[in-house]
Amino acid sequence: MIELHRICSAEDSRVAELEKLYEEAFPEAERRDISQWKEMIVSCPRMHLNAVEEGGQLAGLLVYWDFGDFYYVEHLAVYARMRNRKIGQQVLAYIGENLSGVCLLEVEPPLTDLSVRRINYYRRNGYEVLDKTYMQPSYRPSGEELPLWIMGNDAGIEKEKLQKYIDTIKQNVYFNVQPRN
Repeated sequence: MIELHRICSAEDSRVAELEKLYEEAFPEAERRDISQWKEMIVSCPRMHLNAVEEGGQLAGLLVYWDFGDFYYVEHLAVYARMRNRKIGQQVLAYIGENLSGVCLLEVEPPLTDLSVRRINYYRRNGYEVLDKTYMQPSYRPSGEELPLWIMGNDAGIEKEKLQKYIDTIKQNVYFNVQPRN
C-alpha cells in the first residue's frame, strides 16, 4: 500500500532524492529548472509535490495542481527499482478516490513504443484522450512548445470546459511562473 506525503519545504530530506528521479524520469524540455522547482514547493500553494512511499521506502513522486474544480497531474514517476509493484496504478487510484472532480494530464503522442504503452497504461487506469491538438508551453525561456495530448478521467467533458481548464493550466503552470536559468 502506498502513502503520499506532501513536501512543503525544499529542506525536506526527501527532496534531494526526488530531484534525482525528476531529472532522470523527464527530459529537460518536460521539466522545470531544479532551483525553480524547489522554490515553487513553498511559493505555489496550488502545486502539490508529493513523495510516494511504499512500506516506508521512497518509491516515486507525484506533482499535481489543485485548481478547485479540477486537478492537473504535472509529473508522476516511480523509481526503476520500484517498478512492477503497481505503484503508479495505486497513485492513480488514490487520485480518483481523494481528488474529487476532473483530473487532467499530458502525454506524448503515440510516436514510440514507450508513448503507446504510456497512453494504454493511462487508459487502463480510467483516463481517455481528450485533446490531440494541445501544445505544451516551454518550461524554458528559449524553449519551444511541445505537441502533447491531454488525457483525463472524464471522457464526457464538454469541449468548452476542457478548453477553460487547458487555459487555466497554461496560465498558472507555465506562463505565470518565471523560469530561472
